[in-house]
Amino acid sequence: MEEEMLFERIHAALEVQPPAGAYERLRVALNQRPVKPSMRPAFPMRWSNMSFRMAAGLALVALALAILAAIFAVHSTSNNYVPAGRGMSISAYQKMVADDDAAALAAFAGPCDTTTHSACLADATRGIPAVQKWIDDLTHAATPARFKVVDAEMRLHLTENLTALHDLVAAAQAGDGPAIDRAFVVAVYATDWTNAVIPSITSSQQVDAAAYQKSVQSYKKSLDTCSSCILVLSGKGNDCVTSKGIPCEILFGQTALAYVEFDAAIIRKAAPAALATKDARLQDDLAQADAVLLTMNRALAANDQAGFNAAVPQLQRITGQIDRDANAILQS
Repeated sequence: MEEEMLFERIHAALEVQPPAGAYERLRVALNQRPVKPSMRPAFPMRWSNMSFRMAAGLALVALALAILAAIFAVHSTSNNYVPAGRGMSISAYQKMVADDDAAALAAFAGPCDTTTHSACLADATRGIPAVQKWIDDLTHAATPARFKVVDAEMRLHLTENLTALHDLVAAAQAGDGPAIDRAFVVAVYATDWTNAVIPSITSSQQVDAAAYQKSVQSYKKSLDTCSSCILVLSGKGNDCVTSKGIPCEILFGQTALAYVEFDAAIIRKAAPAALATKDARLQDDLAQADAVLLTMNRALAANDQAGFNAAVPQLQRITGQIDRDANAILQS
């Protein structure tokens, strides 16, 4: 039964219809007893009749296996086929991000900030299509594994930036100064973040364990000793003016910078394969911290003290996780 199925599959693969009764005739022919010769031939034959039948049978099986292997190979190739524009290499991703970043930065000629609004409408109008293209490029690219986490962070920042740019256009058209300031604070945070992270993406190289651990140790220390971070995490920034009189915008900006620089460092000097699992935990926790910092920045822009304060315990918890992640890497 198995031989008959194989026989039929061979013909099906070759798209040839076997004649009626072909398999049965083949089976009978192969199973017939050989006729014993009455005398030895004058010259020895290379193959006896039995050997010939065995060879024919083996050849048939070999042909079948070759055909089936070809069929499975074609099937596998079709399942793993990557359309044009997908399966991006690290270098291609780096170039795409660098080009999109440059295009977005070129859209902002200024001056536009919380004190000067004269160019905000023009900047935001030029910036919207540039940022939208950047988001579209990230959406359609098959992100290399090394950048999966930071790519997701980048999309959050750019999406927030795009929304803020639309708000900035509306506020500028309405001549609403306070609304312009709120939109600017949200929009510029994404620019500050990309300014810190993009150079690390474009220069990213996998390093050995010693170099990676040295980088983790250095930026863990920076985060641990960041004075603004200590004030925020201790709750002393809960009135947005510390006992030293530091404005909340500066306090938050310095805190956010410590986290993003840690994030950028482990992208610039990418972990070796042996530390990939522990690196993934650290990247995930830094991404969680980044999401909380986005929330805090929105609250800051809206003068929402309660919203700002509510995010602090989340940042405290995640910072503890980051510390444990880093220690696990350093103890490896």
